[in-house]
Amino acid sequence: MNPLDPQNSDGASGYPGAPWAVRRALARGDQVKIPTWGMGDAVITLLGYGVVGFSVSLLLMSQNVDPQNGWGLVIAFGSPWLLLAGWPIFIAIKKGNGPKLDYGLAAPRTHLRLGAVVGLASIAVAGLLALVIQKITGPFNSAAAEVGMNQTGAVLIVFALMAMFGAPIVEEIAFRGLLYGALVKAHIAERWVVVITAGIFALIHFEPQRFLLLFAIGLLFGELRRRTGSTSAAIMAHIVNNTPGALVILFSPFIG
Repeated sequence: MNPLDPQNSDGASGYPGAPWAVRRALARGDQVKIPTWGMGDAVITLLGYGVVGFSVSLLLMSQNVDPQNGWGLVIAFGSPWLLLAGWPIFIAIKKGNGPKLDYGLAAPRTHLRLGAVVGLASIAVAGLLALVIQKITGPFNSAAAEVGMNQTGAVLIVFALMAMFGAPIVEEIAFRGLLYGALVKAHIAERWVVVITAGIFALIHFEPQRFLLLFAIGLLFGELRRRTGSTSAAIMAHIVNNTPGALVILFSPFIG
């Protein structure tokens, strides 16, 4: 029996992360190894994301470019993704089997359909929680929506597309991909991994009013990742979740 087969693992040893992709690779007779990336790489990803974001914003301001408006916003919003997704992809290629296998970026259509259903459920959950939070703290909006609706022209379109597609892909590679796999590899039970990744996902948005909302969404995405063994399913759910807000940003000139 192959020790890398997820069915022969207790979930806290052997191959860390994407059981469906691993089973498919083993069935094809592919050579699969246990990756050497881990928590250190997850820390580099998360800290690097913050450092790059802060540094780019300072650099833009030093050049009299507003990081909250125009193309400065696009640069400030997207440049930290080089760490958030770029590093996980690089180390999966360098120290693992590649991102498709290590993070479960290959998925059957059934996983993607389930991801779409969970995405719709996450919208409903977020809506209910938003109503409760508004009763306590008053009206609020996401930081992305607030700055996005102030944009015009090509910047508005690019930013809305980044919010709809870019952010879900990048964030899920980081959280339900690298971080999830690194925690499992560190012998943490997967149910706790779902909770931990959801908590860090919510914290890194730096939006205190939306913490519980983001945490609940993160739990849904994490549980989807746990049950399917596919980060692609979580990406699909995240895209569906972000689509209404992105559309509001995109059509804000006609709404207001």
